Amino acid sequence: MEIQGKIAVVTGAASGIGRSTAIALAREGADVVLADLNREGLTEVRGEIEKLGRRGLAIPADVTKLNDIQNLYDQSISEMGRVDILMNNAGVHMSGPVEKTAVDDWKWIVDINLWGVINGIHVFLPHMLERGNGYVVNTASSAGLVGALDRSIPYTMTKFAVVGLSEGLAVYLRDKGIGVTVICPGIVSTNIAASQRFIPVGDGHDESRRELLKAFEVNFKQGKFPDFVSDLISSLGGSVAAALPSFISPERVAEETIRAIRENTFLVVLPGALMEFVKQRFQDMEGYIRKAAQMRAEQDKFFEAIFTHMERTSTKLLPKR
Repeated sequence: MEIQGKIAVVTGAASGIGRSTAIALAREGADVVLADLNREGLTEVRGEIEKLGRRGLAIPADVTKLNDIQNLYDQSISEMGRVDILMNNAGVHMSGPVEKTAVDDWKWIVDINLWGVINGIHVFLPHMLERGNGYVVNTASSAGLVGALDRSIPYTMTKFAVVGLSEGLAVYLRDKGIGVTVICPGIVSTNIAASQRFIPVGDGHDESRRELLKAFEVNFKQGKFPDFVSDLISSLGGSVAAALPSFISPERVAEETIRAIRENTFLVVLPGALMEFVKQRFQDMEGYIRKAAQMRAEQDKFFEAIFTHMERTSTKLLPKR
């Protein structure tokens, strides 16, 4: 699809992948409707889009609420006249053991990561079908292709669902003039850690876990692990290091998203090396499960070493405020 002159709607647009892609779309000549709960962030991104000489429209919206998405659609049509590109991007993360995850926590992550995508498709797709053209981009994760790449089972489950939903849509819409792309990046330097839910383990290390998550929150934005963690990764090496690849910038994800829209490419995996995990999983599922379980055990030892060191030395990963 040619992006020049198109109208795009992006959810989760106030930061991270959504923000970078919205700006990249404007740079390519699209007018962009921005949706997010972060009003201040929306205002900032709209300003960036207008500096590029494109129209920007900021609409506060909760993707879990169908009425909000319907309002997003109504205002988009009223102000812009049509919608050519929809990017269902809003998402959250959760950490903690699956057996201690409450039903409300399951519902929270499913509502945002999966129902947010469903709501967007439900509201916007009929408009595209009526017009006979359009493009849908769904942000998933490498964890939606390989279950062992993220320790959060609820998060992984929602991203697998988004990949499956996207695949079905791509097949269904291929001869209807509507393209579909699913984005599956590894670790991206965004602020997703700031909004994630923490499920306590109850093994005496939860305070250290919270401290580590706070450090991740700060360092994820900077595209790196805390220095203390990076040192341990280097010393341990092996499959632990392999399972913790380097960060990807949201601008890089946006760049590949633009390319995918132009070329009508279904699957985008970043970095490309993660495709080896995908191939291994499909070629030998039993072997993959064994290897993934071993990798998980090594990761457990890795984090145990971090927490033990922190508690013995009273290490604080962030300065006191």
